[in-house]
Amino acid sequence: MKIIYLLEILLIIFLIFIIISKNNLKLIVFFSASSLVSASIYLFLDSPDLALAEVAIGSAIIPLIFIIAISKQRKFLVINNTAFDNERIEYCIYDILKEFTDLYNLKLEIQDSEYDELYGIFRSKNVDLVIEKKKDKYILKGKKTSILMNKLEDMTKGKKDIKVVKVIEGETYD
Repeated sequence: MKIIYLLEILLIIFLIFIIISKNNLKLIVFFSASSLVSASIYLFLDSPDLALAEVAIGSAIIPLIFIIAISKQRKFLVINNTAFDNERIEYCIYDILKEFTDLYNLKLEIQDSEYDELYGIFRSKNVDLVIEKKKDKYILKGKKTSILMNKLEDMTKGKKDIKVVKVIEGETYD
């Protein structure tokens, strides 16, 4: 029975590492390891069917899905709505976006007001950010559900000419 207590402590340690981890790959490894420890606990508690399911699903299938999902997110698509006659985004905005995408190992892709009219899952492009200019202020619009928008908002705090607006999915024209 003492081994179960040790496994439970190990499981708690892995779960704490999952919570504090900033690196997605480390998070997936800790998640997989915690699933293996959970499967071991199930096995010692005479539940081999649960242990087998936990190993198959928690240690193999779910981490694989996470890795595939993370590998798909490699670019940060920005729609530039500031241009009336091919005016480009000012360097201050570009520098912030470049620093932001470099921090998260994303490729910055900026398109000038060219996106399709389909919404939701039927879009051909997944727009991450829309930039608009009203008077002398840039408005960066992104999805409220995006964790990246919180990080971008933190990076732009203190900049008076930039405002980050988080909108609900159906409210943007992306």
